[in-house]
Amino acid sequence: MGGSRPGGGPPPGTTLVAWVKTSLRDAIARGEYAPDQPFVTQREIVERFGVSTTTAVRALNDLVADGLVVRRRGRGTFVAPPARWTGAGAAPAPRTVAFVNFQDDAHQVAVRAGIAAECAAHGHRLVVASTPDVGSEEVVLRRAANEGAIGIIVFLRDHSRAATTIDELRRGGVPVVLVDRYLPSMPTDAVIFDDFAIGYDVTTAMLDRGHRSLAVLWNEEDVTSVRDRLSGHYRALRDRGLPELPDRSALRDYAAPPTARRHQRLRALIGSPGGLTAVIGGNASTMTLAASDLLALSDGFPGSIELANMDELGPYDVSPLAVVSATLPAREMGATAMRLLHERMSGSGHPPRHVVLPGRVQVVGQGRNTLSVTGSRATSAAADPPVVP
Repeated sequence: MGGSRPGGGPPPGTTLVAWVKTSLRDAIARGEYAPDQPFVTQREIVERFGVSTTTAVRALNDLVADGLVVRRRGRGTFVAPPARWTGAGAAPAPRTVAFVNFQDDAHQVAVRAGIAAECAAHGHRLVVASTPDVGSEEVVLRRAANEGAIGIIVFLRDHSRAATTIDELRRGGVPVVLVDRYLPSMPTDAVIFDDFAIGYDVTTAMLDRGHRSLAVLWNEEDVTSVRDRLSGHYRALRDRGLPELPDRSALRDYAAPPTARRHQRLRALIGSPGGLTAVIGGNASTMTLAASDLLALSDGFPGSIELANMDELGPYDVSPLAVVSATLPAREMGATAMRLLHERMSGSGHPPRHVVLPGRVQVVGQGRNTLSVTGSRATSAAADPPVVP
């Protein structure tokens, strides 16, 4: 960041982006840059104002959105004719919002639908960027900002390392809202579910069905949603005077190991003291995988196993296999996140906050939806989706 800052830097309470943008607007108004003439470059902004590349890009993007400057492919940025400037009769260009996520499962698709609906309501343009692996998150987030996004909603991956980049974007004037999970080490805006209550209520419902030998399986290990659900699970056990048994609920990715390893883990649970009468999935896909593995065990075992999950499966309010299932308002999560982001993009100075959305736990009738395994044969007796809350 070479050079000294003009005037010593921004006035107190003014963000770097607002300061740079105002300084450049004033320079245009004074005639320092004539219409249809090359404008100051991103590198020149960094050197002149002593700011980061992200701040320079955001300031230029805002000036483009205001109609003050235009980008010409292969030639650079130019001052627009005054008739195109916002405030002179021209409407501002749509502002771009990015949604960064990592897969198109039913849950994340529903979140995206909520975001898209709110973008349309506010006249924003939505772009979606995917992170193929945890190492790509920082690159994808920076690219979204550099390509014109002036606000970002992000669904972080398991074991995310993007906290530093998110902080960099926020300090550079690009607001970021997290969905489904939050960063314990950093104050950020986030829209999350009441995951502690979900873990507690699903576990309590299974205990009410008489289960004392149950296990919880996960497909993520290091995100706040599963950690909070595990805390709720443990609290439900404590409230019933039951021991916390980490070997039955530890945050280990059940889906990642090969089939033989998963079967070995299930056999260990079945052969442990008390056996296994119920499996709770941290989400519906994990529960479904566990059901498939149980049905595929070559050396069957006597008895039956009931299944539960801590979120819904696909388009159903309740998984057809689950006796207990939590329904989560994913679309509302996306819409709420976009409304929160819009506030930030409009200059809201409120401290970062978490918006917590409640889930709803549903239970089917006793004796239905039971995975029965006897001898070397396994069957699934599933009830119809309608449930009784």
